[in-house]
Amino acid sequence: MKAVFARKAFDFDIRELEIPRPGEGQVLVKVHACGLCGTDMHFAQDWSEGYMPLGHEIAAEVVELGKGVVNYRVGDKVIVEDVGMCGVCEHCKNGESYRCRNNYNLDGQPGMAEYMAVSEHLLNRFDGMDYVSASLTEPLAVALNTVLHSEIPLAGNVVVYGPGPIGLMCVRVARLQGAARVALVGYSPSSAREVARMNVGADLGADYLVYAADDDPVEKIRSIFPSGADRVIVTSPPRTLPQAVKMTAFGGIVSFIGINLGGQSTVELDVNDLIFNKVTLRPTFAEPGIKFPVSIRLLQTGLVDASKLVSHTFGFDETERMFRMNADGNEKVIKAVLVP
Repeated sequence: MKAVFARKAFDFDIRELEIPRPGEGQVLVKVHACGLCGTDMHFAQDWSEGYMPLGHEIAAEVVELGKGVVNYRVGDKVIVEDVGMCGVCEHCKNGESYRCRNNYNLDGQPGMAEYMAVSEHLLNRFDGMDYVSASLTEPLAVALNTVLHSEIPLAGNVVVYGPGPIGLMCVRVARLQGAARVALVGYSPSSAREVARMNVGADLGADYLVYAADDDPVEKIRSIFPSGADRVIVTSPPRTLPQAVKMTAFGGIVSFIGINLGGQSTVELDVNDLIFNKVTLRPTFAEPGIKFPVSIRLLQTGLVDASKLVSHTFGFDETERMFRMNADGNEKVIKAVLVP
């Protein structure tokens, strides 16, 4: 079987591996779709410490059961979590499963592969949609948790900073959560990818589109929301966080998830801005996986429309081309999904 690993900047190792056998409590799944995530892009561009397995947005079919598996059947369509809560540790039993560190995981297997042997605890059954659409479950769960973490007030004003796929989903979920007005901040209108994504953002519920390369984004947001935004959701790189703080209203919340693995994760913040304006910073980390079932339901019902987000599918032989296309910004890539 084929499986994709990154070894250095845009250098991919597409290996031929033995199909794994499921151990006790595991199932063998055939991967039908795996989304290309922003984290995969970070690994593809910046990883330099050996081989990194790529892909964790997985929609698959159960094809073999390991010993002791009773909750799933061959033929089940499933979403595979990349990290799952254990359910038995102190944090899980205290209702704080987001703190669980005794996790089930993919054991170093890439989701960008033809088959995987995974614990049944990582599975979420689905039906009523195709595998490509279903592969949006994991990033939608990330977006959903980021938005929920921001505690949007009813009829609140919201800024989403960053029009990547998760940012676009945050726009939609923010509207579903009762935001009155949403502004989406991108970078440059000279990028075909950026313009396409910003336009999708408008289609998903953004009332205002702001390009940071054209206008000072803080001034622009303050002209739209004179008192500042009640909530700012940051899916863009860490360097944008200081601007996000200055966009935020007195007593507001900044919920952020944007990362950088290339040495640009340190930013300078004026603590006085936080203290005197009572601004709260809330980082979000999508491990373990939470809210997968409701994310499946949002996609099944069309409350989040997968067809507006998935713009490209690709095979193993197109891996490097698709990663480079996603990076250079010259193509209208919204969301790309590997179809093995």
